Amino acid sequence: MLRRILVPFDGSSLSLKALNIAVDLARHYGSQLTVLYVKVPGETGDPLNLARSAVGKKITNVRYKTIELKENESISSIILKEVVEESYDLIVVGARGKTSYFDLSIGSIPLALAVNSTCSVLIVR
Repeated sequence: MLRRILVPFDGSSLSLKALNIAVDLARHYGSQLTVLYVKVPGETGDPLNLARSAVGKKITNVRYKTIELKENESISSIILKEVVEESYDLIVVGARGKTSYFDLSIGSIPLALAVNSTCSVLIVR
C-alpha cells in the first residue's frame, strides 16, 4: 500500500515533524523513505544532516536526495516531477516551511502538492 514515501525537507520544525511521522509510517508499513531537499542557489548549509540525525537508526530503508533548483523551476514543480518519476505512494510534508509569514496556516508548496500531486499528500501541522 505505502511502498514509497517522500518527505520534502527544508530543516524547518514542521518538516522535522513531518519526517518523524513518515518514519513511523515507513516502520509500520515497511516502506522505502526518501527525504528530499530542494537546494535554492545561494543557500548555505545542508538540512539533510538534521534529517539524518532525526532518523538515526530508526529505519534502514531510507535515502537522502538533494536536487538543485534551476532557473525557471519552482520547488513544488521539482517535487511533483520527482513524485511522477519515482512513483511515490505518499508525500508527507509540513504545512509551512521557513516562511516569515506566520499568519499563513498552509504554505504555497504544500498547497501546490495537495492540488497537483498524482499520489496522496499528508500535510502536517
